[in-house]
Amino acid sequence: MPMSTRTRFIPKILLMVWAGLLALSWPGASWAATSETAAGTGVNAAAASYEAEAGANTFTGNAGPADCGTCSGGKKAGNLYGGSTLQFNGVTADQAGVYTMTVHYISGDPRAAVISVNGAEGENFNFPKTADWNTVGTYDIQIDLKQGSNTILFDDGGGYSPDIDLIELRLASAGDGVPDHDGSIGELGKQLYVTKYGPITLTEYQRGFSVANPSYELLYNTSTGLSQYNWNHKPVIKGAYSEIQLDKTVASKDYGKHTFKAKNGVTPFRDATGEGIKVTVRSEQKGLPDLSQVFYIYNNGPYVLAEVTASQAAGLTTNQITPLAVEARGGIDIGSYGDNRVLVTPFDNDSWSRYQAKSINTRLNTDNYVSSELTAIYDNTSRKGLVVGSVTHDTWKTGIHWSGTDNKLNELRVYGGFTSQASTHDSLPHGSVSGKSVTSPKVFIGLYDDYRKGMEGYGQVNAAIAPPLAFGQNIPEGVPVGWNSWGAYADHLSYDNAAAVSNYVKEHLQNNSFENNGNVYINLDSYWDNMTDQQLTDLVKLIHGNGQKAGIYYSPFVYWGDNMDQVVEGTDGKYKYGDIVLRDASGSVLPKLDGAYAVDPTHPAVKARIDYYMNRFKKEGFEYIKVDFLSHGSLEGRHYDSKVQTGIQAYNQGMAYLDQAIGGTMFISESIAPLFPSQYAHSRRISCDVDGSLGSTEYQLNNLTYGWWQNGTIYHYTDPDYMTLVKGGSYEGAQTHVNAAAISGTVFLNSDDVNDPAARQYMESLLTNPEVNALAVKGKAFKPVEGNTGTKAADLFVLEDQGTYYLAVFNYTQNPEQRQIDLKRAGIPVQAGASVQVTDLWTGEKVTAGATLDVTLKSAESKLYQISP
Repeated sequence: MPMSTRTRFIPKILLMVWAGLLALSWPGASWAATSETAAGTGVNAAAASYEAEAGANTFTGNAGPADCGTCSGGKKAGNLYGGSTLQFNGVTADQAGVYTMTVHYISGDPRAAVISVNGAEGENFNFPKTADWNTVGTYDIQIDLKQGSNTILFDDGGGYSPDIDLIELRLASAGDGVPDHDGSIGELGKQLYVTKYGPITLTEYQRGFSVANPSYELLYNTSTGLSQYNWNHKPVIKGAYSEIQLDKTVASKDYGKHTFKAKNGVTPFRDATGEGIKVTVRSEQKGLPDLSQVFYIYNNGPYVLAEVTASQAAGLTTNQITPLAVEARGGIDIGSYGDNRVLVTPFDNDSWSRYQAKSINTRLNTDNYVSSELTAIYDNTSRKGLVVGSVTHDTWKTGIHWSGTDNKLNELRVYGGFTSQASTHDSLPHGSVSGKSVTSPKVFIGLYDDYRKGMEGYGQVNAAIAPPLAFGQNIPEGVPVGWNSWGAYADHLSYDNAAAVSNYVKEHLQNNSFENNGNVYINLDSYWDNMTDQQLTDLVKLIHGNGQKAGIYYSPFVYWGDNMDQVVEGTDGKYKYGDIVLRDASGSVLPKLDGAYAVDPTHPAVKARIDYYMNRFKKEGFEYIKVDFLSHGSLEGRHYDSKVQTGIQAYNQGMAYLDQAIGGTMFISESIAPLFPSQYAHSRRISCDVDGSLGSTEYQLNNLTYGWWQNGTIYHYTDPDYMTLVKGGSYEGAQTHVNAAAISGTVFLNSDDVNDPAARQYMESLLTNPEVNALAVKGKAFKPVEGNTGTKAADLFVLEDQGTYYLAVFNYTQNPEQRQIDLKRAGIPVQAGASVQVTDLWTGEKVTAGATLDVTLKSAESKLYQISP
């Protein structure tokens, strides 16, 4: 398996050792596509196994059999990267049903694979790291098999996948898991009082209340402890309650007493997002903490915020608390049934993770299906959808577990306390929070005619509560345009290479529209320490002399070495790395993640190290910093600051300190980082490393398809990663990569080797188009036209900007395509019988179109249009 192109800042002395180990543990052979004969037995109640390297298994791309001394049969399927697949053929099942597939695999760092059964829509699975690249691990996945012969496809999804040893399959237990009750909250009884709070109406009943604004109504039955959410006078959420994990799970609906009185249960409020009333219901049960369910009802808008607080005079401790839980047959019903989907959001952008728009009719059995922080439950045909997600990110990692049948959800749990090795990368359970009171995450719940507006609204509420990082006085607002070193030079970065780039950009690009208000960045990625201190100083002077801004790279929460006696920089020998690596409660060091140890963001030596590097960077004159591998700072563990009880609390402390140390002097771009909290950077990459290939471009656009809403809300800009044009496979492939970057938010950075004549030709042709560049520096992300792509990217995106529309059309295949685009479906208004003017931004060619637009695409080609109604 070739080494990942993940960016790293590793001391040079360790690189030599690491390279030697890699040579021993990583097979380097490249394999052509093959087709062989499979081996396996029929699947029934007993396990049946299928070897990855044997049988009529089909390989494409780089994938193929490889030697493996620790694998079954001494072989494995390796090199699943760069657009490669492994397909198990002839997997036979004695009966149709749900099967547990145990994947035996090797992966020295967390990696993902898109798995498809019998050609169905693929699902993305995040495989935890194994002990090393010689140790086989296992991971269970639930799949549906038909009776007879089946195929199971493993696709790298444009990134890097684990090496596969074999798969084992067992028939899973019967039962559909659908609750036998429908979530009815019961009758509220006789109406008692009606009170108006501006546009909000509160009605009290014998057994509860209703509270309504112009968009929705919340009903609560104080006899059953259940609530119901209605939009447009129709129930959308039924049988809702709250939970807390103590020595067992305790649900509010099981408490004996639920109390609401308007005189002490209603409080007018005004917050960053609006004003309204806060409604509180108190649940009491002897021997248990009191639970206060709190609902924030706004004067206007289609959303409510909800949270739950547990309190007890003697104190309490929990590592899981749930403000919104539903377990009822059809308990969540959006009332639209064309192509119903549930969005699964990854915790961060590590390991080439993908968003998944899964069919709502899915039984969920593993944490791989838990959505992180938010989800959308929607019908892609009508676009009507319910958006649910956390809007406070100071203490908890929020998970959203769900399952559904018949185009409705039967289970939904939105809970603080989510961890998993596959998703959050934690090897420990979520940290426990203690106190006389413990409050859950605050959760956004809103129904929208267009789920896309709902996701943008969710982002806006988050941004109002925790605004994105403001720009410092010396940092120009606007999309950073320029160059980054990683794709071009990786670990071979040198003074000569970087100086050549700065001179080349000055002479050929920055005076040919590749700039933003005169600003161009030359950014050094990992391995900038290949240079001497004097070379670094001289390089910054050269960059500034060329009228450019200089950027640098740092990973504040990791240690790439293994020497626990190594002195921590900036501590005058007071601390060693063994003092700052993150440990569990017993004092054992946490396992490496992405090849590095996590360090404790709350430790004074980590803060001193941050000061040491930030002071150095500021003294040199750097104005941009890429901060990488930030997810390490959010891992659960035992922290130096005893007041810090969770990984997110530690992450907030560490990132706040980093911002303070930078002091507003640099544009801050997060690389590998959690989606939330979001207030510590100007931009965040929406995907993992993108190498410029067509497959990686599609992967990047999957993250735009379901993550565009972050742009201009929780972050100023969404970063599509650098553009390495020469790796696009063709001129059309390279142009497609530029188009993908231009519509993604954007941090508009090239990363080609200026010593390569082919790269220079692409750069001078594709980075100097004034119309495309002007669109890119708008800094606005296009949104998807369709949201039913599973783990793949949409191929049609649209942007409306001050009455002008832009349309991006992509062909991710190596075959020509003929497309007819419904402009009304794309959101572009075309009056009946009227026409619009369509301008190709690359060629300037103008055509007119009516209700539809015909588009011809070559292999790997894309189009970028401006459309004027």
